[in-house]
This record gives sequence, C-alpha cells and structure tokens, in this order.
Amino acid sequence: MTTVQTPPATAGFTRYAMITCAVVSPLTLALSLLLAPFNVTAEGEPYIRGLIANLDAYALWSWIFVLSMATLIPAIFAVSKVARSGRPALGLVGMILAFIMALPTSVNTDDVIYAATKAGLDVPATNRLVTELSEGVPTAALGFTFFLSLLGFVLLGIAALSSAAPKWAAIAMIVAPFLIPIAWFGQLGNIAAGAAWIVFAAAAGGIALALPAGPQRT
Repeated sequence: MTTVQTPPATAGFTRYAMITCAVVSPLTLALSLLLAPFNVTAEGEPYIRGLIANLDAYALWSWIFVLSMATLIPAIFAVSKVARSGRPALGLVGMILAFIMALPTSVNTDDVIYAATKAGLDVPATNRLVTELSEGVPTAALGFTFFLSLLGFVLLGIAALSSAAPKWAAIAMIVAPFLIPIAWFGQLGNIAAGAAWIVFAAAAGGIALALPAGPQRT
C-alpha cells in the first residue's frame, strides 16, 4: 500500500469541500421541491399540467438539479469514507449501491414534458409519451434502481454507526431513504418531499464531519 502525503492546507480544503458537497447535493434538491410552484408529488396529467403552468420557472429548476447532481459523487465519497471506517465490507456494498443514484439509468421525465410542450404536444399526448418512456422502453426496469441506491445509503448509515460519525447522523441516514419514497407514494406534497431530503442533507453532512483532517492513505 502506498502512502500519499497530502499537504495540510490541501487536505483541509478537500475535507471541507467534501463536507460541503455532502450537504449541498441533497439540500439543493430539497429546496427545489419546497419552492416548486405546483404539487411535485402529483402523478400523470395533474403533474404535467402543474409543470406546464409554470414552464417559465423550469430553467432555474433544471440548473438547481444540475448543481445537485454535480455535487452528488463527492457527497457519496464523503459519506462512504466515514462509513467504511466503521464497517469496511458493509460500507463498500453501500457505496456501490449508492453510486447508482449518480448513473443516468432513467429518463428525466421533466425534460420530456418541457420538450413535448415546446413541440406543441397537448397534455394527454405528453402523458402517453412520458408513460411510454417510463414503462415501455427496454431499459424501463432500470428506473427501479433508484430504490437500490436508497438501500445503499441505508447500509452506509448502518456502517456509520460503528464509525466516528455522530450517532444521530448515522440514524438519520438510515431513516431518510425511507422517508423519500413515502412522500411520493403517499403524494404528501412539497413540504413532505422536501423535508425528507433535508433530513438526508443533515445526515450526510453530519457523517461527513467525521472525515479525517490529516494526511490520507490510499
């Protein structure tokens, strides 16, 4: 094994940058849900009509999502590094599953709705298009891998219980992935959907705070 000596200043910057990413990635997603001008947990035509009615705001919403995804990978690394220090094998499995969230395994239906509206499709036609893209394409089953990524974060939370991370943060990481689908399946509205990701952000940030500040070994 090779020891990589990281200058203290660089190591400190890296640590704080990863902690920041761990908070920013889920928090920006939470804010986009909380500030959405329509019910984001609706489904089918009601959701499409809500998005179309606020189409001018979609550009900002899209860039917020880009920021969330851009900081997701370092966020996963931050949480995983701490979790693996507690239970290496379980943390590794959790990290692998968590990374599925960063993969383009499904179509961004909001982009489809936006493009279809700009192309002049009406709501029923757009709904049929979204349904076909979500359920009819050969890789449609990969949409369910999102739940595997949530399971990965649960495993990371369990592993973090044995690390230097605060116990409340590890427990929150175990709970938050369950709150996210509950808000959507129960169509509980924007506050519930956003609150689930706020819990996630607090959990990720709390765990990431346990990242070591000194030279790292790789």
